[in-house]
Amino acid sequence: MSSFRITAPGNRLFVYQLSQPETTIGRDPQNDIVLDDPRVSRRHAVIQQTPEGVFIRDQQSGNGTFVNHQRVTEIKLGDGDTVKLGDSTLIFTPQAEAPKPDNLRQVLQKTPDELITASSFTNMGTTSREIPSLVYRQELEKKERILALFYELSRKLGSVFSLEEIYDKVFEILLQVTPASRGFIFRKDEQGEFQEAASRTRQTNEEDDPPPISKTIFEKVARERVSVLLADARRDSHALPSHSILFNSVNSVMASPIIGRRGLLGIIYADRQDVMETFSSDDLDLLNAVAVQTGIAIDTVTTYERLQREAQARSNYERFLPQQIVDDILRSPGKVKLGGVRQKVTAFFADVRSFTTLSETSKPEVIVNLLNRYFTLASEIIFRHGGTLDKYIGDGMLALFGAPIVSERDAIKAVRAAVDLQRALVEFNQELAESQLPPISVGVGINTGQAIVGYIGSEQRLDYTAIGDTINTAARLESVAKPGQIIISENTWHDLDDSFTPTPLETVKLKGKSENLRIYEIAWEKR
Repeated sequence: MSSFRITAPGNRLFVYQLSQPETTIGRDPQNDIVLDDPRVSRRHAVIQQTPEGVFIRDQQSGNGTFVNHQRVTEIKLGDGDTVKLGDSTLIFTPQAEAPKPDNLRQVLQKTPDELITASSFTNMGTTSREIPSLVYRQELEKKERILALFYELSRKLGSVFSLEEIYDKVFEILLQVTPASRGFIFRKDEQGEFQEAASRTRQTNEEDDPPPISKTIFEKVARERVSVLLADARRDSHALPSHSILFNSVNSVMASPIIGRRGLLGIIYADRQDVMETFSSDDLDLLNAVAVQTGIAIDTVTTYERLQREAQARSNYERFLPQQIVDDILRSPGKVKLGGVRQKVTAFFADVRSFTTLSETSKPEVIVNLLNRYFTLASEIIFRHGGTLDKYIGDGMLALFGAPIVSERDAIKAVRAAVDLQRALVEFNQELAESQLPPISVGVGINTGQAIVGYIGSEQRLDYTAIGDTINTAARLESVAKPGQIIISENTWHDLDDSFTPTPLETVKLKGKSENLRIYEIAWEKR
């Protein structure tokens, strides 16, 4: 199997074996070979294995693909060819490297079925007739136990979304089938650091401090993504020296990387202090198979948790924001930060008239129920016309048209939403009367102009909103609107089409304004 020995920025070394006809390389996590290199394009190059050989093809990358210091578009690779992508170097080997001794073996991506049928006796070249019946029965019982444990682990993968339960099942397999004294599972966090996620010991001796894990072995597994087996630490220490193992009388060690869709997810580490028993190559095969299952479990659980968070976030956001903003937030959470942009918007204020009197004459439960029903009705109308629900203010509401996406029809959408709201309240009041609830009326103020739009607040809590004189003026217009009246500013009137016939009203002096403001009323008819 052909492979690349890869040196990434920061002198990170690892080997990637080409196991499929086409392998993608780039900075995007969806690639097969992911290079965390700013000079590498998101989709930089493609490796293709054909009967004629292995070819590399550049994907119109910004910084180019170089083979043996020559920029190429497509070329066949030979033994030892050096591929340069940004600051990353890939050395090509057309066939698998020479087999390593048992104390340093590559990760074996074996399925449980392959593992069960690969008996250690078969590896020794013996047949069942040459094996004593007692030993043969013990071997079969062991394989039956392994198969049952793997079956239970597979069931867990399909039925639970708790990593703790998966970890428990992993340790159950390791401690029942291998001579491990203890086991650890480490997870790689977002900063690339390894944190202990779970551990289990066969027996504890509280009088003695537990020996530390081997940093040498741990770093080798993490750096090269290979599984490591030291069957006899004292005998094999020359191949992989680890002072902590020898000093703490650890007799046998094995570790395997946990690989997922986005690369290295963690490490499973196990050791044995008793000199009477050591790990075998079969134990390493078992650990590799467990590591594969653990990688699948972590991918499954993290995907489920992400979908749960997105579903909850979508449920929360969609109560206040239109679909396009919700999609933008979930697609790029990093965009949700303090700050805003100046852009043209149409601000829509609506307020229930005589609400104070209504509150004084009705029970609180009645008022809450009435407001909830009214806000549901009003919000649906705002969303239907493409508006963004900014906030509820007591018995009032602020909506924005033209945020986040500006269009030439924002003022038209806002006025049509106001007309639909007034018409909808006619039928709504009939329903209130049938429920023996008092009717409500609403005044609406609309203004168009420049405002600062974006995420405003603190690092702990952000609101998507707009601020500026345009918003304040819309609020003032709403305050002068009578029950059932829609008042718009001259700026909004200029942005309307011929489908509206606004009625000019007397100019008004608004609070905070040095000059009188020309305003218009939008007439509407019951349907």
